[in-house]
Amino acid sequence: MKFSYALIVGFLVWCLIASQWYLLSVKGVPTDASRFNSTQMTMAIAEILTMLLVATLIGFGIAWFLRQASIEKSQRSQSLLLQQYNELTQQAGSYKDQAEKAEQKLARAQQTFKTDFQRLSSENEKLIASLEPERKEILRTREELQVLRPKVQLADIELGRIAFQMKQLENQLAEEKENKQKLAAELEEAKLSKEPKRQPVEPAFLGHAKFTEKQKDNLKMISGIGPVLEQKLNALGIYTFRQISEFTPQAIEHVTSSIKFFPDRIGRDNWIGQAAALARHRK
Repeated sequence: MKFSYALIVGFLVWCLIASQWYLLSVKGVPTDASRFNSTQMTMAIAEILTMLLVATLIGFGIAWFLRQASIEKSQRSQSLLLQQYNELTQQAGSYKDQAEKAEQKLARAQQTFKTDFQRLSSENEKLIASLEPERKEILRTREELQVLRPKVQLADIELGRIAFQMKQLENQLAEEKENKQKLAAELEEAKLSKEPKRQPVEPAFLGHAKFTEKQKDNLKMISGIGPVLEQKLNALGIYTFRQISEFTPQAIEHVTSSIKFFPDRIGRDNWIGQAAALARHRK
């Protein structure tokens, strides 16, 4: 803006200088008042004004021509801005409609929420009122539990002590039972050891080939047969697992009566099954 003002001032100064030069040098207007010619002065001033007007018009024309591209660009930019403004106006209208619809939905949602909240608040108050007896009952139960907790702890301690005593009694009972079984076995073997040894004979119930002591098996491998019973069986001519595995009811009765030990000992301890398994394993 300051540059434009400087150009205008410079143009005016140039016009004054050029006018003075035209009047004095070109037109020869005298500076002496006695020789002053008003008609000549008027014509000279008219010529100067005409030249200034023509120069101004030429300057405006040149400026307009030079600024034409910038003006067209500005017009296009203005047109584009106007188009964008129209589009933005339409979008703003659309957004305004959407905003109004959203506000309406929000208002309806707020109203619905308010109604639901009031309903839920009423239901919650009713529920609290209905649960009041249960709450009081829970508080009373908690108080009772506080009172009973020390008693329960004492009862747990007492139960632990009783359980420990029962475990001790069970262990003692198991030991007594084991001792009883050992005493019974020792008593049985003691009774059998008092009987006189018999010479090996071939029992009539076997009916198989004869066996010698060199061919005998370790009958003590059968559960229920100890060293004393093994000697008694050998005295009856029973040396191998095969002989025991082939016991018949008559043979079992004969062996039981001959050795004189607990009835049904052979069946209870499953001598026949053990002997059969040991005989198969030996093969």
